[in-house]
Amino acid sequence: MSVKLTDYRREILNLPDGDIIAADWVDGTPGEPLVVLIHGMEGSSDSRYARLLMNACIERGWNGVVLHMRSCGGVINKRKQFYHAGFYNDIRYFVDERLPQMGSNQKVFLLGVSLGGSQIAHYLVKGKALERVRAAAIISTPLDLGASADFMSKGFSKNYVIRFRKTLLVKYRQKAELIGDESMANELAKAKTFWELDNAATAPIHGFKDAAHYYTEMSSKNCLKDIPVPTLYLASRDDPFVPEASMPQKSEGLVTSLLTEKGGHVGFVNQYGKSWMIPTVFKFLTDN
Repeated sequence: MSVKLTDYRREILNLPDGDIIAADWVDGTPGEPLVVLIHGMEGSSDSRYARLLMNACIERGWNGVVLHMRSCGGVINKRKQFYHAGFYNDIRYFVDERLPQMGSNQKVFLLGVSLGGSQIAHYLVKGKALERVRAAAIISTPLDLGASADFMSKGFSKNYVIRFRKTLLVKYRQKAELIGDESMANELAKAKTFWELDNAATAPIHGFKDAAHYYTEMSSKNCLKDIPVPTLYLASRDDPFVPEASMPQKSEGLVTSLLTEKGGHVGFVNQYGKSWMIPTVFKFLTDN
């Protein structure tokens, strides 16, 4: 089922390191809260969950922006690097530097979906969240990257690896000259698991020794206990990406863990096909 939305207002952000990303805005009432959404792997502002969440902002008169990861949203970035689960630099720039430059002083809420939730967790701990961010929500997020990679190497989940590999290959071939490693795309094309995909491309292109090193260093489970603002962790026990054992089974510190029996990966719809993720997330935000 498609989700309608008034047109986004696109802005191309020039980043401090010379790269670019797309930011897609929905404009609400001046002074009302701003929701900053980070999408999932190979997602965009056109992803169904993004449209649902931005529609919810419009209905409330809030402001919203989908901050794209590098190379996503139809904008190929200029630098060799793409993005990974612990890459929070662009969130830090946008929230800590760009918003103050714009004269923005409204409440800021951060939402991260799937891999975007991992980036949010890293930012909350390593950025200046306390200066501006009121609350956050991380949704269907793999907190233990190695456990999720193992989990997705079996059964139906392998189909997702094939889908991600296909879109990533297009980008790697577009940037082949910049990357300068012809073998990388060839290895990526052969990858059948996330371990193989991350060993072939994600780890070497972002300075990790291998996938194991990347997973150990960038798993956001390492960040949860230090998150300094109220944060909702929303996930379903039947998520095909995230094994239940890797989810926080109880709330701890400022992280409220809400685990459901059904919902899949960013599904969370009732028997009538209506998302209950939206009211759940926005109630948490407004309560904080």
